[in-house]
Amino acid sequence: MSMRHWDWSLPSGHTTFLGYATETAMTTVALAPITGLPWQAAALTLGGAAAAGTVHDLRVGTTIGTLTTRAISWLTASAWASWALATAPLTSTGWATGVGLATIGIAANASANRTESTRSERKKLLKLRRESVGILRDWEDRMARVARIEKCVGKDVQHWPGKVGYTVELDLPSGGTSVDDLNGYGPKFAADLRLADGCGVEVFPGANRGTILIEVTLKDVITEDLPYPQDYSEISLTERFPFGLYRNGEFALGSLCNDCGILVGETDAGKTNTLRVVTAQLSRMPDALIWAIDTTGGGVALPWITPWATEGLASAPIVDWIAHTDDEARLMLKMAAEIIAARKAGYQQLMREKKSDNKLPISAEIPGIVIITDETASLPYDIKEMIDKIDQEGRAMRVRTLVAALRATQDAITAMMKLMSKWRVGMTVSDAEELAYLFPGYIKIDPKDAPVAGSGWNMHTRLGPKKPTAMKVWRLVDELMDTICAATAARRPKLDELSAAVDSGEYYPQRWARTLPALYKGQKLTESAQHAVDNAGEIIAAATLLASDPVPSGTAPAAPAAAAVVPAGFEGFGGAAELFAAVTAQLDPNVAHLAVPTAAAPASAAAPTAPAPLPRPARPVDPRELGWELLAVAGATGYTPKLLHEALEAEMLKREIGKAPAPRTVGGWLTKWAEDGKAIKDDSGQYTRYVAREAAADPAASGPATQAGPEAAPLPEGLDAGLVLQAVDLVVSTQFGSASMLQRKLRIGFALAHNLMDFLHQLGIVGPSDGSKAREILVSTADLDATMMRMADELGYTSRDLSAMGLAAAAASHAKE
Repeated sequence: MSMRHWDWSLPSGHTTFLGYATETAMTTVALAPITGLPWQAAALTLGGAAAAGTVHDLRVGTTIGTLTTRAISWLTASAWASWALATAPLTSTGWATGVGLATIGIAANASANRTESTRSERKKLLKLRRESVGILRDWEDRMARVARIEKCVGKDVQHWPGKVGYTVELDLPSGGTSVDDLNGYGPKFAADLRLADGCGVEVFPGANRGTILIEVTLKDVITEDLPYPQDYSEISLTERFPFGLYRNGEFALGSLCNDCGILVGETDAGKTNTLRVVTAQLSRMPDALIWAIDTTGGGVALPWITPWATEGLASAPIVDWIAHTDDEARLMLKMAAEIIAARKAGYQQLMREKKSDNKLPISAEIPGIVIITDETASLPYDIKEMIDKIDQEGRAMRVRTLVAALRATQDAITAMMKLMSKWRVGMTVSDAEELAYLFPGYIKIDPKDAPVAGSGWNMHTRLGPKKPTAMKVWRLVDELMDTICAATAARRPKLDELSAAVDSGEYYPQRWARTLPALYKGQKLTESAQHAVDNAGEIIAAATLLASDPVPSGTAPAAPAAAAVVPAGFEGFGGAAELFAAVTAQLDPNVAHLAVPTAAAPASAAAPTAPAPLPRPARPVDPRELGWELLAVAGATGYTPKLLHEALEAEMLKREIGKAPAPRTVGGWLTKWAEDGKAIKDDSGQYTRYVAREAAADPAASGPATQAGPEAAPLPEGLDAGLVLQAVDLVVSTQFGSASMLQRKLRIGFALAHNLMDFLHQLGIVGPSDGSKAREILVSTADLDATMMRMADELGYTSRDLSAMGLAAAAASHAKE
């Protein structure tokens, strides 16, 4: 005989509680002869329980039928228990009556409970429908008042989870009205609804061209901090990946398999964090190889190799190759172009077998290549052309790019980059017209839709959303990046053998030997990283590798043509390679090492035993560099933005090298040059005029001195006087002597920042180095102006120079003197 299992836990619901109460009442009646309880005890106890149960049902919104059934059950149980106590002990008839009443009550309550959920849902649905009808009528009226589109018909309202917002479906009136007629009305609708910043209204196409969907965000989710979800599971490059959330709670998606990408964000807009999140998502892909171009110091890619290179937290680098110099970037892009050509021919049979529509099926053995480029505005023109070439040719072979820039202008993002990049992200901006170039046709973007750092607009012209949609990027902190590196390092792919066998592939294994010593100057590398450096053989600079043009083994240099015309003074060189090398040596002695003859030599003179390197082909003229040349030639007169654009237009037409960029782009150059201290902004007249700093300086001090005063230490290689003055201003004003701070604020490389800090020590601004600790500041903030004035005099700067560099306080003191 098994014992009954007694459950002493709290009741889980009204029905369970009612059963416990019934069981307790019958037990009390059965023990009445022993306890001697009066009948009033049952009446008071069960009557009070009935009242409490009724109040509870009213509070939770129980339907009338269920509430009545339960109340009658309580009162019936109270009446029977009171009668039973009054007539105790009960006969068999009394007990049979109680059991019968209990059976009827249990059946009635069970039936009521089964229908209660349906009734409650129907009640809530009815309430929601009443609210929805009100919302639809409001939007029909709002369309007529705000957009002047009458006779719209509301069809349906879908409420988002958590009451964050809702989506309205409307039928537009006949007559040709379309969703395009509502472009730019989102901010007006939001103002009419009195929505807060971070909330907004967005209009999308519906099921057909006569239907629209209006998404209304009622709760501000944009300004909330959204941490990166700690999910390190495998994903694939062939699928779209999330990197943030839209205001309706859906994932903001990116794509870098078939499409290239563009990311634009001004300073402190969250661009770097967005690049981090995208890199983190790519690190989870075993079929994606990550290359990075960052010539401003490698700050975007460094956190992804540091756990492997110096800390030993990861078994492999997340980023497979970092180009920290222009020449390293040229070498990387040259190899990428060769890989595209090699894959088209080498994997033809594989694509036919997989029936992949002439697109390379990627895997961990044959990974796709994603090249992330930061700060494209600072790249030379020829590198941008190489990126354009990869954008045009690399789609089928899965070699794609993601370019990032501070501004959406043509000098930073070329027309080909924009054309080939279907995925576009614009971070929060202070001026909505900044994104007009990135999102053509959507100039009226409301900055209040994305008012905080880390927020912005996402768009995919092919996969959607096909208009810029407000979103918030996940926040990825430094500590989590180390965890991601450790979790995903083991699945990082290697370059396939076919791709590694291209002509430039022989330089690929030495990439860490060229980059790590420069990126981690003076730091101790891990055993794995040091092994990559030590076993690379002779470390040859990327510039040297690019200049060399090795002759295939077994072949001899081609002899010169009989009728070739040889310039005077170069008759002694028998081959084209030697001739070009000699011309290069005359123009730039640092490139070639051949002696240039001063007189004609006999035709039979012996040629050099080793073939000399060929010079690099001349690149097209960069309009930005030509504009700077014109500004420098103008001298102290300078140019207004309009006049510089006209002069540039005339010069480019004269040289037959195309049309000049838009006037707004040229004006952006002048503003940037003034911010960088290269030019001086003079707004004292009717029109703002810009003058090259060298031209504006006094004749006695036409440029920064190479020596900081007669008693000061000479400027180290790579430093200029303007950079030193900016560093002094930063260090003394913040009272924080950190090379990392200078690297971030001045946007310079790691090694240059340390050299700059050492030079400040020589000048007596900071104390000596003490490991990784910040250096002691030897100059107080009260002495900043006097120190800046003294150093400006020694370095040959004027107050006008200091003002152009943003050192207004020092400039004022200098002017008084």
